Amino acid sequence: MDTPNQTKILLESGTNELEIMEFTVGGELFGINIAKIREIMRAQETKRMPNSHNFVEGIFKQRGEVITVIDLAKCLNIERSENKSHDIFILTHFNKLNFAFRVESVVGIDRVSWEDIKKPDKVIYSGEDSVATAIAEYKDRLITILDFEKIIADISPET
Repeated sequence: MDTPNQTKILLESGTNELEIMEFTVGGELFGINIAKIREIMRAQETKRMPNSHNFVEGIFKQRGEVITVIDLAKCLNIERSENKSHDIFILTHFNKLNFAFRVESVVGIDRVSWEDIKKPDKVIYSGEDSVATAIAEYKDRLITILDFEKIIADISPET
């Protein structure tokens, strides 16, 4: 079991590790850099916005702030279950913007060595169109790390 000092050492710079949160969409395993996450919460009812991008599910209000929700299943072109009652919102903060991404479940948070993170093969993930930034191998699992900045830029280039 980690003592507080061991945990502190792992989080210091120079450890050659990245903390990622694993989550699922359509039964597939994905990851996000933990530094981009503001909060994890149960999915809320959203208000659909007219003429919004197809990936934008809608908006909801949390603590006085209006947050745009992106449906990752649509974005990734993955078929998902119809039952959304247990879905999760991953609230993110990057580039001075806040967004929520709808996912099906959160698996956990892992520290992955940079040695176990590989650039995706161009045959599988086609260059500029890809939203996969890396593939992490962790405990015999392959985790696709998504480029959330690119997802937002594809939806709204002016951001």
